[in-house]
Amino acid sequence: MGHKYEFFGPSDLFDFPTLLLYLSYFLLTVTLQYVLPGTHAHGVLLSNNTRLTYKLNASASFVTILSLLAFFTFLRGPTWSLWLFLWEHNLHLVTTLNLFAFTLSTALYLYSLRPGTHLLAAGGQTNTPLYDWFIGRELNPRPPFFSSLDLKSFCELRPGLTLWTILNLSNIAAQYRLHGYITDSIVLITLFQFWYVLDSYLHEPAVLTTMDITTDGFGHMLVFGDLAWVPLTYSIQTRYLAYNPVRLGPWGILAVLLVHITGYAIFRLSNSQKNAFRTNPNSPSVSHLKSMPTKRGTKLIISGWWGMARHINYFGDWIMAWAWCLPTAFGTPLTYFYVVYFAILLIHRDRRDDAACKKKYGEDWEKYKRLVKWRIVPGVY
Repeated sequence: MGHKYEFFGPSDLFDFPTLLLYLSYFLLTVTLQYVLPGTHAHGVLLSNNTRLTYKLNASASFVTILSLLAFFTFLRGPTWSLWLFLWEHNLHLVTTLNLFAFTLSTALYLYSLRPGTHLLAAGGQTNTPLYDWFIGRELNPRPPFFSSLDLKSFCELRPGLTLWTILNLSNIAAQYRLHGYITDSIVLITLFQFWYVLDSYLHEPAVLTTMDITTDGFGHMLVFGDLAWVPLTYSIQTRYLAYNPVRLGPWGILAVLLVHITGYAIFRLSNSQKNAFRTNPNSPSVSHLKSMPTKRGTKLIISGWWGMARHINYFGDWIMAWAWCLPTAFGTPLTYFYVVYFAILLIHRDRRDDAACKKKYGEDWEKYKRLVKWRIVPGVY
């Protein structure tokens, strides 16, 4: 009895239609930033005593794209060509996003070598090209002739997060095509993650005070994470459920909801408190907080959410991660990859932030750590 062997070739990894689709999508997100109305905000004071201006309209862009998707889905249903294409060309998309991230990272590194006084990231000037390419050499690169487009803040929020939502919707359509129904589990995860993305867009000004924007260079680490890693790995749960439906029932839904609400409350309330304090420490919402003055002239919060742990927001973020995985049940450890990976990421980020703050604040940071001794989980870590 003969056997038919199928060989894995280059066409299985890459095709030009997928590349063209992604480039069109990326260009669309850039265009929407320019043409849609929005507010303008100033970033934090940088080391060269300047503040960059940012146009904020990510939520309007998100709603516009989702409205287009809803319109064509209403006309075509779950068999709309885009949903079919994304499902069938998933591996091509993986390759495309990786190639795009590599190309953009390389272009950013080469662009940072231009003469001039553009601000470089402190950690990206090691004179070791590969490391500087990876960690990011320039702090806030803006392309020539498009000086209002801050590539780092743009990529941090827009293309990757919106694509994450689109892939989840594509996976819901696939579940319906494969099984003839849509389960509560895949809907719940999609709603959780949709709210996470929308919440990020609604609180767009808060990203301007994060270490990613104020301190880190924009290199392959962030480019790959923003554009490829997030949409591809964070949608694993819904892709799994498209193949393997799970029904939670009312009690299962309630249990997962409680986990998610708890995590979200810690994450959002703590981040909002920090952002409000950094923006205006005299605001009535945060004026009651105790703080520790530093020799740099800034203050560190030592009460409220930030008196519990130095990165209490990470704890809330990690709890939410469980709510994104539990609806897949326990048929495979693959869908819990995100919880494990995210824990490692948060611990690494905490250690990296600790080293950066020690260098930034010196003895004041050691004093602060004695006052707020827990890193992420109060009483545990």
